[in-house]
Amino acid sequence: MCGRYYIDIDNTEFKKIIEEAQKNIYENYRIGEIFPTNIAPIYIEDDNKMKPILAKWGFPKWDGKGVIINARAESISEKQMFKKLVLSKRCIVPASYYFEWKKEEEGKDKYKINNPNSNVYMAGLYNVVSNKESKQLSLFESNTDIFYTIITRHANESVSHIHNRMPLIFNKDEMQNWLSGQDINKLIENDHMLYSEITK
Repeated sequence: MCGRYYIDIDNTEFKKIIEEAQKNIYENYRIGEIFPTNIAPIYIEDDNKMKPILAKWGFPKWDGKGVIINARAESISEKQMFKKLVLSKRCIVPASYYFEWKKEEEGKDKYKINNPNSNVYMAGLYNVVSNKESKQLSLFESNTDIFYTIITRHANESVSHIHNRMPLIFNKDEMQNWLSGQDINKLIENDHMLYSEITK
């Protein structure tokens, strides 16, 4: 799964993402360690280009109790909540790295997992939800919120010693393929080896 990730504001790309996304938002956003329900930047497709916007992490559950922060790639086309979104509301969740916890006899160790050669680009889905009570959270309308979830897959050998699942991760060349609707199974086949280390 993916329950926490990190955005380094000193990174040049993230500075540009935040600057662009801020043009369309009036709410506070978060940098540094990102938790579920935080507002953070994502990329969506707009006029065949990647556009950064700000959105809230986690789809609200139908009963109003908690949020859904991850979607399984293996069943995403079957689940009622996701199957329409995977056709038209795909996004990329950029991060400097993400965190995972490995269970040990004495507790859990927290690992920082990154791509040594670039930022981490995670597959996601987003949804636009009407909310007359909210302040403007999106570039769409003043009475809508945008929520996103991160897609996960079976972990490859670089991460499986920590956890049996990992985000579906792309390199820059694959990002547009995902946003443009490429078959998710073909993208899962591309294994991106990551680097992990215990963090305090």
